[in-house]
Amino acid sequence: MSKVVCPFCFEQFERSEVEFRCGNVGRCTLEKDQVLERFWGGDDPKPVGIPILPKRSFFRSIMGQCPDFAICPKCGEKSYLTICPHCHNRIPKEMVKKKGFIISIIGARGSGKTIYITTLINELMRHGCNLGDMGITAANVTDDPKNNTQQRYERDFFDELYRKKKCPGQTGITDRKSRIPLIYELSNPQKKSAYLVFYDTAGENFVDIKYIAENVKFLKESDAIIFLLDTFAVPYVHDKLGIKEDIKIRYNLIIDNLLTYFKEGDPTIRDAHFQKPMALVFSKIDAILTNEDKFEDTSIAGMSISNNSNYLDGSPILLSDFNSISASIQGALSMWEENNFVTTINNHYKNAKYFGISALGGQPTPSKNISEIRPYRVLDPLVWILHELGYSLPIKKQ
Repeated sequence: MSKVVCPFCFEQFERSEVEFRCGNVGRCTLEKDQVLERFWGGDDPKPVGIPILPKRSFFRSIMGQCPDFAICPKCGEKSYLTICPHCHNRIPKEMVKKKGFIISIIGARGSGKTIYITTLINELMRHGCNLGDMGITAANVTDDPKNNTQQRYERDFFDELYRKKKCPGQTGITDRKSRIPLIYELSNPQKKSAYLVFYDTAGENFVDIKYIAENVKFLKESDAIIFLLDTFAVPYVHDKLGIKEDIKIRYNLIIDNLLTYFKEGDPTIRDAHFQKPMALVFSKIDAILTNEDKFEDTSIAGMSISNNSNYLDGSPILLSDFNSISASIQGALSMWEENNFVTTINNHYKNAKYFGISALGGQPTPSKNISEIRPYRVLDPLVWILHELGYSLPIKKQ
């Protein structure tokens, strides 16, 4: 039977083991949930509806089916609000009933994860209609309204970047908000839904080996990984662009830490991890594409800042475009003396692809202001991953 993975605590459970929370607000008792409090570690937890154990029929348990509802023992009302049996966080009922893809985004500090997530979601909302009439809906299911996906995205991501036109601050290593996922449902006319779960974790969680074990848990349960790489952290590019700030973190350190963790762990988990789609995404690629004179002999063949993703205008998706760009970036990495990184990836990850994106389409001012946001190829890694995971997309047959 297919197990469900909680997008908060990453524990697995059978569909039939899901619990419920009473939603009869105002007419039933609100209590402090000790399981939920233990997960968040809050000093002043808010009372919530009581957790309810549903009646488990023998047939549903055998078939691993999710109960439709549970009856509150205090007020007698039906509840349809599903919670994880391990951490008691609210999770979408459809994620329990169906398969929900978890796609993790990782990267070192300064690689631009927060900006990338912001523009990625906005571009999905703008162009999803050209991806087989794909719709994207925020799953607003948390107990605390301010942590709902839509409110969090508007407040912590979209407003800062698109309305204030400022680069958001970097995610703190102890920021509790990084434990709150953004959960979206993708739907299409064939009624084949997929759930995307995004996390904005601090880069230091993967640089300092002492944080790896705690924060790598969601990678174990992820169906695919987007690894955001700071192009400015490539020494060759750093020097060619005349960047004065020293390179603080090399992205290969994160890969080394991940390899060490998975190679020394459970062989089953290790093998599964290395088979998953891995999108290696070089951010801020506009700095290379708009400085052709500095990269005359080491440019990325076939890439141009004026040549955005072809499917944005409704054209079918060209998988050959992804393959061509991946090969060109891999060739450029060799010219930039990053052969060891390429070889390491090739020797371990069986389904890796290289991408070049620019979340902003240009560089911000020294004060982190942005005059115009022109996302460049930000959807490419996700579109490729969805195809690899078997999601229905308008692919051009070749």
